[in-house]
Parts: sequence; structure tokens; C-alpha cells
Amino acid sequence: MRTLVIRILAPILLAATAIAWISQGTMWMPRWMANVGLRLSLSEVAMAQLTIGILLASTLTFALLGSWVKPAFIRIALIGYAFCAVATIASAFAGSGAQSLVLPTIGLVAALGLNALADRAAPTLRTPRHGANVWMCGAFVAIWVVPIGVAAQIPIANSSLTVGDGSANGLQRGPASVVLDYAHWQGRTLPDTGLSRLLPLLTALTIEGQSIVILYSPECGHCRELFAEYFTQSMGEVKVIAVEVPPAPGSTPLVGDNLGPIECPSCQWLSLPAGTHYILKPPTILVVKDGRVICATDSDWKACLGDPPSPTPSPTPSPASPTAITP
Repeated sequence: MRTLVIRILAPILLAATAIAWISQGTMWMPRWMANVGLRLSLSEVAMAQLTIGILLASTLTFALLGSWVKPAFIRIALIGYAFCAVATIASAFAGSGAQSLVLPTIGLVAALGLNALADRAAPTLRTPRHGANVWMCGAFVAIWVVPIGVAAQIPIANSSLTVGDGSANGLQRGPASVVLDYAHWQGRTLPDTGLSRLLPLLTALTIEGQSIVILYSPECGHCRELFAEYFTQSMGEVKVIAVEVPPAPGSTPLVGDNLGPIECPSCQWLSLPAGTHYILKPPTILVVKDGRVICATDSDWKACLGDPPSPTPSPTPSPASPTAITP
């Protein structure tokens, strides 16, 4: 039974998932995975290609080297697969559409069933002959390097709306999500980035002078830290525009998310349109001069804003003059 699970059934499940992902594009991308890719500076397409490469490499590993694979490895792989299926189902419930629920549900049931069979199977491992370890290591490296390299060349359909990706219109349209790709915005005007298409008022507010645009989430602790360090005082002639990124459709606020208003006396408050899942790492800072982005970051605040301003000292009251007492 163990040989059947590892050498045949598990590879079929992984290969079928990779083929289906190639045909469906990034609509199969769980939101947590897209956000992880964003933090690694990987687009949704690149993250999907990497995941497909891992699926294909795992397929070949179990199919070709299954006799030497320890039972714990197959169980870990199947549990990881089940976790990803659950994340995909959760993303579908949050707004990707019910049509994407069937295949992830089938994959989840199959992964759990195969994991149960692998648990009950007797561990009958083959022991490599003396001197075969070097060949085994070389085969393992080749099995993982080649599929991932091939997967990186596979064209994947992007089902998201990507803002500022360098395409003809600066946009790639899709049904459920918007990738705020600030890395391509520096040096462009806001209409060129595509951000003004989501929030047209930004163009009018930033067309003259210098402005700081902050894409933030009210539940983001780093966002509140940014406002506390830089924007509790007036910025003079520099306009500060705080753009709220609304939560994903269908998400439920956690207890304690209501942290109260953010202190920023000189901010103009805007919000991106609700009903869409925005993929970015808040806070994202844009410094705009005469309508053109001159600096953009989601981590190195000093690169765009410099050192935080020193707090204004409170005026110290002068000691009262002694009152002369008239005898």
C-alpha cells in the first residue's frame, strides 16, 4: 500500500494539480501565497510558476525515488498540500467565486485520504548500496532543479488586476484582486502607474508641489508606527495624503482590530474602492513631486522620508515673579 501511495497515487495528485494550475492561471493562487510572494518581490505569475515547479519536482521525486523516500516525507508533503487546498477554498469564499471550490475540495479530500493510507502503511524502505549515495544526491538535485527551471518558462495567465506592471495600459484586468506593484511606479506619473484609475482624485491632489501618499491599513501596526514617527506634526507645504486600503471582501474583522483613529493633523484622508482584494505590503509610501513619483517603498521609510522629525518641545512656563508685599 505504501508503494502504491508514494509511487503512483501521490504523484498523480501532484501532477494533476500542476496541470490544472497551468490551465487556470493565478486564479488558483491563495491570497496568503500571493502576499508571501509580494514580500519576496515575486509577482503572482512568478509565485505560481515557482509553486508549479515544486509540484512537478515532488511528482518526480515520489515517482522515481519513492523506494528511498521516508514515510514522514510523504506525510509532510500531503499535509502541506491539504493546507494549501484549505487556503484556496478560503480565498474562494472571500470573493474568488464558487466555481473555484470544486477542484480544491477534491484535492483536499484526496490529500487527507492518501495521508491516512500512508500512516497505516508499513515502512519498507530500500537501503542504497554502498557508493550509491552520491548518485542519489545528484539525481535528487536534478529532479528539483530541472522542473523548477522549466516551470519558470511556462506562460501563466494572470487573472488579477496588476497596477503599474509596465504593460501598455499599466493594467491587467481580472475578477477578484488588484496587485499594487509599487516597484514599477518610481519615475512615472500617477496616471501612468494606473493608481489614478482606482482613485482619480489623487491626480488633482498631487499635480503640483510635493506630496506624500501613504497606502495604509487601519489594522496595521507598522502603519500606526509610521504615522506616529513622521506625521503627528504639520508637514508645512508638503501635502500628506493617507489612502486607506479596505479589507478583502468577505473578511471578518478580528476582535481588537478597532484601534481607534490614527493621529495625523495634516493628512487628507482617502480610501480605495471597496469590494476588491488589494495585494500589497502596508504601509507603502510614495513621494510625488509635480505629479511624478520620485520615491516609493514599503519598508525603508528613511529612504523616502529622511529621519523622523524631532518632537516639538513644550514651552516651559517662566517662573512667576515674586510679588512685593507692602507693609
